[in-house]
Amino acid sequence: MAGNKGSGRPNTINIHPEKKTIIKQIVLGEHGMPGGMSKAAVARRIGLSPETITRYRKDHITEEMVRAILADARIEKVEADTEILNDERMDVARTYESLARRVERLITKAEDNEDDGFALAAMEGLRKVLRDIATMHGKMATDLSVSVTLSESPEWVTLKQIIRDVCDEVPEAREPFLRRMRHHVLSVSQESGDAI
Repeated sequence: MAGNKGSGRPNTINIHPEKKTIIKQIVLGEHGMPGGMSKAAVARRIGLSPETITRYRKDHITEEMVRAILADARIEKVEADTEILNDERMDVARTYESLARRVERLITKAEDNEDDGFALAAMEGLRKVLRDIATMHGKMATDLSVSVTLSESPEWVTLKQIIRDVCDEVPEAREPFLRRMRHHVLSVSQESGDAI
């Protein structure tokens, strides 16, 4: 059983209710990313020794897990930034629309008071505001969206490892597999650029 290093006890982190959070904090902390913590800080937080955290990192957190956590963190950041930009765009749109309503009220008031000169000036102002609104909506017609490539998904990272393992186990499968991949213009190369 994983985590039972001779003592017969399950690993403390593996049975911890915050296991996923702990692993994420360790990985993000190693890479200096938001949401991460140093191993010592994680150890203090959950009441273990820093050596236990270091051992856990070495023995239980695979490179596939690291890649998946880092990919998710990058995607979360992009999504958060996109949401902020979309909110700011909506604030700008609301401001312009509020301004247009105010100018319309001024025009109505000027017309009610038979102040044609002021009404004409206000109409010119409204025309400029409406032009700005149209320009802004044209430039911001669609919400920003997040695009994620398959190569960043945890499932693809795992699938590539499975393919490598199978090709190592059955070497004669490597050549037909790579031929079919080339035919479909797909890549399962490692980050270093070496084929599987």
